[in-house]
This record gives sequence, C-alpha cells and structure tokens, in this order.
Amino acid sequence: MKKIASEVDKIVTRIVGENALEQYRAFKSWNEVVGELIARNSVPVKVVGGVLYVSVKNSTWRQELIMQKPQILKKFAARFGADIIRDIRLN
Repeated sequence: MKKIASEVDKIVTRIVGENALEQYRAFKSWNEVVGELIARNSVPVKVVGGVLYVSVKNSTWRQELIMQKPQILKKFAARFGADIIRDIRLN
C-alpha cells in the first residue's frame, strides 16, 4: 500500500507541483503542529500561495494565535521547510 501512496504522490507532484503537495500536508497537520488546545479552538480553512488561513473560535483565541504566530510558523518551517507556510491569516 505504501508503494501505491508513493506513486500517487509522484503523480500529484507532477500535476500541481511540489510546494502544493507540501502545503496540503502542512494544512492537514495543523492539529499536530499547534497541539490539542489550539486545535480545539481553531480550524485551518485553506492554503493559498504559502499563506495558511485559519478560522478561530472567538476574538480571544484570535489574539492568542496572533501572539503565538511566530512560534507556530517556526514549527511549520521545522517540519515542512521555510517556504511552505510563510504566513498565517486569522479569521
């Protein structure tokens, strides 16, 4: 099964490009990167051009994520590379 997944990744990479595939993986890993508490109060919406858009539960959590944004971006950079998620926009 792993070989099939690897081949699918190769095909998708050829179609949409390496960054798009990595951006999708970063998007899907939001909960793991930010941890359970933040994940319960926020939801990733989309990634466009390296910008991750995230919906937050309320203004208090928006402010909290604004303060934690540099650390969250460092975690994404360490896991996926600096060019994959370059910014986070909060709604």
